[in-house]
Amino acid sequence: MDWELHSGDCIEYMATLREPQFDFAVFSPPFPSLYAFTDMPDDIGNSEDFRGDAKLHLSFFYHQLARVVKPGRVIMVHVMQIPRLKRSGGVGLQDFRGLNIRLGERSGLIYEYDWVVAKNPQAQAIRTRSRELQFAGLESDRAKSRGCLPDYLIKFRVPGDNAVPVVGDEVSRNDWIDWAECCWSGIRSTDTLNVAEGRGEDDTKHICPLQLEVIRRLVRLYTNPGELVFSPFAGIGSEGYCAILLNRRFVGCELKAEYHAAAETNLARAENQKASQLSLFS
Repeated sequence: MDWELHSGDCIEYMATLREPQFDFAVFSPPFPSLYAFTDMPDDIGNSEDFRGDAKLHLSFFYHQLARVVKPGRVIMVHVMQIPRLKRSGGVGLQDFRGLNIRLGERSGLIYEYDWVVAKNPQAQAIRTRSRELQFAGLESDRAKSRGCLPDYLIKFRVPGDNAVPVVGDEVSRNDWIDWAECCWSGIRSTDTLNVAEGRGEDDTKHICPLQLEVIRRLVRLYTNPGELVFSPFAGIGSEGYCAILLNRRFVGCELKAEYHAAAETNLARAENQKASQLSLFS
């Protein structure tokens, strides 16, 4: 089998690893106050305090993550800026991108870059009902208007020399001409696995999986075939699904039971698709 999926807290799992295990890590950390996934105290998404619990959990997380990814290798973190909660008197945005960069650097990681993934402003205005983005806000007081919120793909690298260079023909010069642009456009927000499979009866906020094309690009860029990809917040298994179909191996952690079950289904589905593809050429 090309994958392992652990049920439980990723910080506790990483603490059991004595040496660097992984060639690449890619994930979306839980977004505090925006996407609450469970009522568990160790779920970062339950925190609305960026200066308290969320920051503390993420600090522990990054210190463990920096230990378990091999020297010289890449960690990609998918985040967005988070609107402050109006119900508690908040105005403006929480700098979640900056928080992750600062905590990653404090853990010893090297912050090297971040891509922006463009979003559709009309779709985001409808989904989030943000007055700052809607026509109603534009026409009542433009001083409060802003553009839509993009996704950010933060690139960290683990200090040290990379023992196995990432080479080969999986990324062409034409690919790089497109991908080296600072903003990735044309990424469909609906290019995801089926989120309904992981939704629980008590969910109050929706799942926000990373788009498959984003994962495919990152896996191709930063790993060789056969290498080990890690997602500490595996969700419904998007990172592992892409990794397996691209002939990589995968290890993930997931806290929520419904997500864990959906991820197992998706990872097994990818393994079956890969086996079917191989049989066509054998």
